[in-house]
Amino acid sequence: MSENLDPVTFEVIWHRLLDTTEEMGIKYMRTSGSPILVGAYDASTGICLPDGQLVAMGPYITTQAHVLRLIIDSVIKKRQAAPGLGPGDMYICNDPYLGATHQPDVATVAPFFVGDQLSAWVGSSGHWLDIGGSEPGGFNMNATSVFDEGLRLPPTRIVENGSVREDLVELIMSQVREPLVELDLRGQIVSNEAGIQRLTEIFDDYGSDAVTAVMKEGISHVERRLRARLRSLPDGVWREVQFLDHDGHKPNLRRIVCTITKRGDRLSIDFTGTDPQVEGFANAAYGGLRASTLSAVCILLGYDLTWNDGIARCVDIVAPPGTAMTAEYPTPVSMATISAIIVNLNLVFAALSKMLLSSPKHHDEAMANWCGTSLGVSMLGYNDRGLMTVAPESSHFAAGGGARTYADGVDTGGIIINTTANIPSIEQTEAEYPLLYLFRRQLRDSGGPGKYRGGMSAGVAIAPYGAMGDMHTTFAGVGADTPNAFGLGGGLPGAAVRFVRYVDSGLPDLLAAGAELPGSEETLPGDARVTGINRALALFETDTIEYHNWQGGGGYGDPIERSADRVAADVLAQAVSVRVALDVYGVVVTDGGEVDVEATAAARDAIVSGRLATAKPARDVLGRPDPILDAATGEPRVAGATGRSSYGDLVDFDFAANEARCARCSWNLGSADADFKYGCLVEVSPVAVAGPARGQDYGRDAVMLRRFYCPGCARQIEAEVAAPEGPHALFHLRSPAGQD
Repeated sequence: MSENLDPVTFEVIWHRLLDTTEEMGIKYMRTSGSPILVGAYDASTGICLPDGQLVAMGPYITTQAHVLRLIIDSVIKKRQAAPGLGPGDMYICNDPYLGATHQPDVATVAPFFVGDQLSAWVGSSGHWLDIGGSEPGGFNMNATSVFDEGLRLPPTRIVENGSVREDLVELIMSQVREPLVELDLRGQIVSNEAGIQRLTEIFDDYGSDAVTAVMKEGISHVERRLRARLRSLPDGVWREVQFLDHDGHKPNLRRIVCTITKRGDRLSIDFTGTDPQVEGFANAAYGGLRASTLSAVCILLGYDLTWNDGIARCVDIVAPPGTAMTAEYPTPVSMATISAIIVNLNLVFAALSKMLLSSPKHHDEAMANWCGTSLGVSMLGYNDRGLMTVAPESSHFAAGGGARTYADGVDTGGIIINTTANIPSIEQTEAEYPLLYLFRRQLRDSGGPGKYRGGMSAGVAIAPYGAMGDMHTTFAGVGADTPNAFGLGGGLPGAAVRFVRYVDSGLPDLLAAGAELPGSEETLPGDARVTGINRALALFETDTIEYHNWQGGGGYGDPIERSADRVAADVLAQAVSVRVALDVYGVVVTDGGEVDVEATAAARDAIVSGRLATAKPARDVLGRPDPILDAATGEPRVAGATGRSSYGDLVDFDFAANEARCARCSWNLGSADADFKYGCLVEVSPVAVAGPARGQDYGRDAVMLRRFYCPGCARQIEAEVAAPEGPHALFHLRSPAGQD
């Protein structure tokens, strides 16, 4: 930073830059009016250095902000020579192989000049209501290549010297079916104009040297802060595995493998072992991998920092090409944001949480996974004014938050990558689209059980109403067979996705008779048919009701350690059913909502006895531990440090004695430098033991639940969603907690 720039001036300029990114988003959304922007804030804005390094992002979707650097890099490489970059120019791009997350997430970036000097970039990105192609909403279940997925724009100059290229606007609009998309496009132009205007004012007020110094120092400051935080954490290796249970064409369990190595002030995040790309559209290109990985690091390790490329400077991403997370052209990827990207974010999030839980200084910062997937639901038809509409059903943004180490997760708290959580208004949606919402309500038993419960998700029931002609729907996503919101420290996973059609419901007759509308899934009329998670364009008959729910948050800690009174309160609040209270939490709740103390003590004793009688030594089930090799030297990792650490309040590590012990009963679980799970007992069971809506509705049991118990006291120390075949999750400390 310039020696002449005092701290007060730095802060004033810095916060004006941050305010600019927020103002850009406000103007973008108000211009667009799209329900997916205004209702769900599915967008982002940012300011970047001339080379594309992200300086600051708006308080919106983090993944869309992290790809701005890649898109700007593509603009520079492909367009700097011809047609060139000049004042008043803007470039539009949604090519996932040039940086975008997927085709519906369109970005528009603009260079900012001071005189003839390129001094910064501004950019805005948002999910458009439609992007053309054979399926409305941008998700084509039949896609076998990127050519099946609608409009794909390489960096294209959409504004030239301050004038909008109306011929290109018309070209774009001729490819999409939803007229409101034009306001999405013009909203991005307005957003960037606002950013350029504010940057002009800031540069005029303080001079180019000062503002440039602040932008560079803002990135460097974040880098220094994150490196200091990394030094305060133990060195070690944490490997996690997440699952994509559908490829867009058929159920097809694929693994995403992430191995995080933390040494000193750097993170290596390695995706070696991830399954190959497939023909279906549930893959991600590299931009999505980078965006989701950095978002997880920002959220867990940089929660009090400005999220910019100072984070990226501390992270080495290792990713072999041609995998489900690094798909290569022309592999289809349009479902990436609601499949591979958000699943990968949860994967990195889970590994980092275990790293935080390995340091007593950082226990309170660890968290179980939030809602593990997102959804793409589109409803197509003419409204009562004869206008073609594509309604994006975005209620799933009210997802369950992960449990913390000291408190429950937030019920319907949001998607973790959305820093300004919101969901569309039902009344506003019904006013604009030919739809009727029968209910949108929180889903009982959807939060992952634990000492602290994961946040509940919700479900929604919708029917056609007032349409001029036929309605059609599409449904896309992953996470029906597999709950991706993993628990932490013995907590259990949250609910999975379910999609049910109620046909021959007789709803039009009920409406005509003025009958009371059903208010829960249990009271929905008609023949209930559990439907596959990815379904192409289908007729939405007037006597059909479509119901779907989304994933809840993971729990933290052993469920039988949850206060019995809190379980009873959950039952009264309809957050937990009487059956799950008994079977999972071991709490007997009377018809009056009170805890039967004696019966509860007996039920919990029975659970403990059952664990010790049923579980087997983990070594017999898991086989030999995988050797964890140092990525740099190839040598086995040997912890030579002394001192103590702990894994939450679950496992204590004594490096001098080289022992890992149960924190409750002191049972020896093995060496301090080994994976403590191998010293546990393990019970393998269907994931359905965690509660309803854990994939059992689809009847495939694609994954299983491994619950690890202390052999001495039967405390549930860890719980993992796993596939029958490896690789498996791994835990290895090389040292106790790091430097202060």
